[in-house]
Amino acid sequence: MQTLPRPYIRNFETNIRPEIELLLCCVRPQVDDAISERIKSLVKENIDWQYLIQIAHGHGVIPLVYTRLNAVCPKALPDSALNQLRSLFGAIAGRNLFLTGELIKLLELLKEQGIIAVPYKGPVLATLIYGDVALRQFGDLDIIVEVQDIFAVKKLLLDQGYRPNVEMTHAEEIAYLQAKTEHTYDFIHDDKGIFLEIHWRIAPKYITPIEPKHLWQDLEPFSLAGTTISYLPLEDWLPILCVHGSRHMWERLSWLCDIATLLHKHPDLNWEKVFKQASTFGCRRILFLGLFLAHDLLGVVLPTEIWQQVKAEPMVSAIAPRVYNQLFDQVRTSDRFLGRTLYHIQVRERLQDKVLYIQSFFHWLMSGNASV
Repeated sequence: MQTLPRPYIRNFETNIRPEIELLLCCVRPQVDDAISERIKSLVKENIDWQYLIQIAHGHGVIPLVYTRLNAVCPKALPDSALNQLRSLFGAIAGRNLFLTGELIKLLELLKEQGIIAVPYKGPVLATLIYGDVALRQFGDLDIIVEVQDIFAVKKLLLDQGYRPNVEMTHAEEIAYLQAKTEHTYDFIHDDKGIFLEIHWRIAPKYITPIEPKHLWQDLEPFSLAGTTISYLPLEDWLPILCVHGSRHMWERLSWLCDIATLLHKHPDLNWEKVFKQASTFGCRRILFLGLFLAHDLLGVVLPTEIWQQVKAEPMVSAIAPRVYNQLFDQVRTSDRFLGRTLYHIQVRERLQDKVLYIQSFFHWLMSGNASV
């Protein structure tokens, strides 16, 4: 299968700060000699290291930035900056290991109760994509279950010391689970400082129709810290990750890094299955946008025939500059509800999905609920 060469280019309409260019160089899944030399050159500039560390942490890429700089040119960094990055990396790694242990315990308890549960993002995605749970920055846990199991899951979590993030009556819970605008039942463990999201959908229904029933037939065994769990194949993960990033208008660089690293480390994807899933989920344009961003911003090489299909979708190249311009902006397009609504309408290819989002937008206007 032929692939396209990908030279390094700047991808923003305006000049970007050297700190941001350095960040983008560090989080690419593959660094060739040219990028390595560019990193060495950039660290010699008047880098505002506190700003770099701040935006790296905000974008959830401290582990990637630290490991790349520590591998390429650790002696070129100020000791204070390197030590701060190392300290943050160590804290993130320790927290990730702690959350991994908690996740394994909960999955085993759910399995004992006969409840099918699949971890979403978090430790398993870190292991699956990066090969190291320490390399993906995450702060909470997510588990996918079927909606009919929610109350059994709640009882189990209460027994384990968790409490609902929002107290509801049983009638309110029923209405909540039926609402198109909701997709998680959230719990908190105060003593452990854990925020846990129990998903019965991947995202609100106005974002995507994806539910466990669409995924359960594809479950595969996966080893996490020596424990076998159920997980999704990469061909399912790719469109799901694109939907998640698109839902938030790609405002965190880490979501693109997940997609880019998955594509780089697994060039043998079954693209026929990926496209079939994307068409079923109504997210083919969203998938193409994710592939475009990963290629154009982070240098991922795509199979020629795949790239040709991506380029043939004109709305993708029209939307991408908006994503770039708001990615590191203080006032993001995603914070302006009209811009956000326009984005979500443009990124959908099916009329019924456009209509559903417009309906949710009017519901948001009437209710004053800013969660849309």
